[in-house]
Amino acid sequence: MIVTPDKIVDLCSVDPGFEVDLSVSSDLRTMTSIWMGLQTVRKAVDERHMKLAGDKQLAAKMQIWLGLSPFAKEKKIVA
Repeated sequence: MIVTPDKIVDLCSVDPGFEVDLSVSSDLRTMTSIWMGLQTVRKAVDERHMKLAGDKQLAAKMQIWLGLSPFAKEKKIVA
């Protein structure tokens, strides 16, 4: 994934050859939960559902630059 401020995020299927600033290891369920606003990056890291390695400033701001789904603000129904 290439994320550049004020530009489109690009999800690459092949290595574009750039140095990695931040490596994120997680499963799809955790990433989806964060994107939907059901949990935070910090909570996922604390619960060992996500591992961040690399630039500490990028890691600290991941919740901000990752963004949220437009549906994240909708009220959640708990079954």
